Amino acid sequence: MSADVQWGGQWEHSACSATGEQMWEDGESASSDHDCGRDGAVTWHAEWHCHGCGASGDDLFDDDTAPYAHHDCDDLEEAA
Repeated sequence: MSADVQWGGQWEHSACSATGEQMWEDGESASSDHDCGRDGAVTWHAEWHCHGCGASGDDLFDDDTAPYAHHDCDDLEEAA
Protein backbone atom coordinates (compact mmCIF):
# COMPACT_ATOMS: atom_id res chain seq x y z
CA MET A 1 0.00 0.00 0.00
CA SER A 2 1.40 3.37 -1.02
CA ALA A 3 1.24 6.36 1.33
CA ASP A 4 1.12 8.55 -1.78
CA VAL A 5 -2.33 7.29 -2.85
CA GLN A 6 -5.35 9.24 -1.67
CA TRP A 7 -9.02 8.59 -2.34
CA GLY A 8 -11.89 11.03 -2.60
CA GLY A 9 -15.49 10.21 -3.32
CA GLN A 10 -19.18 10.73 -2.93
CA TRP A 11 -21.65 8.42 -1.24
CA GLU A 12 -25.37 8.13 -1.90
CA HIS A 13 -28.27 6.43 -0.16
CA SER A 14 -30.96 6.08 -2.81
CA ALA A 15 -33.71 5.27 -0.28
CA CYS A 16 -33.61 8.77 1.23
CA SER A 17 -31.53 10.71 -1.34
CA ALA A 18 -28.84 11.61 1.21
CA THR A 19 -25.33 12.25 -0.15
CA GLY A 20 -21.94 13.26 1.16
CA GLU A 21 -18.26 13.50 0.30
CA GLN A 22 -15.08 12.35 1.98
CA MET A 23 -11.33 11.89 1.43
CA TRP A 24 -9.17 9.09 2.89
CA GLU A 25 -5.89 7.25 2.46
CA ASP A 26 -5.53 4.07 0.39
CA GLY A 27 -6.71 0.99 2.30
CA GLU A 28 -8.64 2.95 4.96
CA SER A 29 -12.36 2.34 5.39
CA ALA A 30 -14.78 4.66 3.61
CA SER A 31 -17.75 5.12 5.91
CA SER A 32 -20.63 7.54 5.43
CA ASP A 33 -21.80 7.16 9.06
CA HIS A 34 -25.29 7.50 7.55
CA ASP A 35 -28.09 5.78 9.45
CA CYS A 36 -31.53 7.08 8.46
CA GLY A 37 -33.23 3.79 9.29
CA ARG A 38 -34.48 3.17 5.75
CA ASP A 39 -33.64 0.02 3.80
CA GLY A 40 -31.17 0.04 0.94
CA ALA A 41 -27.44 0.21 0.63
CA VAL A 42 -25.23 3.27 0.81
CA THR A 43 -22.96 3.23 -2.23
CA TRP A 44 -19.76 5.08 -3.06
CA HIS A 45 -18.25 6.34 -6.31
CA ALA A 46 -14.67 7.30 -5.60
CA GLU A 47 -11.44 8.15 -7.37
CA TRP A 48 -7.86 7.59 -6.25
CA HIS A 49 -4.82 9.63 -7.17
CA CYS A 50 -1.12 8.89 -6.67
CA HIS A 51 0.82 12.00 -5.70
CA GLY A 52 4.08 10.26 -6.59
CA CYS A 53 3.50 9.54 -10.29
CA GLY A 54 0.11 11.07 -11.13
CA ALA A 55 -1.67 7.75 -11.81
CA SER A 56 -5.38 7.62 -11.00
CA GLY A 57 -8.42 5.38 -11.17
CA ASP A 58 -11.94 4.99 -9.85
CA ASP A 59 -14.18 2.41 -8.26
CA LEU A 60 -17.74 1.75 -7.04
CA PHE A 61 -18.24 0.00 -3.68
CA ASP A 62 -20.51 -0.38 -0.67
CA ASP A 63 -20.30 1.67 2.51
CA ASP A 64 -17.81 0.63 5.20
CA THR A 65 -15.43 -0.83 2.62
CA ALA A 66 -11.67 -0.27 2.63
CA PRO A 67 -10.91 0.28 -1.06
CA TYR A 68 -7.39 -0.38 -2.25
CA ALA A 69 -5.94 1.06 -5.47
CA HIS A 70 -3.58 -1.90 -6.06
CA HIS A 71 -1.06 0.66 -7.28
CA ASP A 72 2.63 0.13 -6.61
CA CYS A 73 4.26 3.42 -7.53
CA ASP A 74 7.94 3.54 -8.32
CA ASP A 75 9.13 7.04 -7.56
CA LEU A 76 9.72 8.99 -10.79
CA GLU A 77 13.39 9.57 -9.90
CA GLU A 78 13.97 5.83 -9.49
CA ALA A 79 12.30 5.11 -12.84
CA ALA A 80 14.51 7.58 -14.73
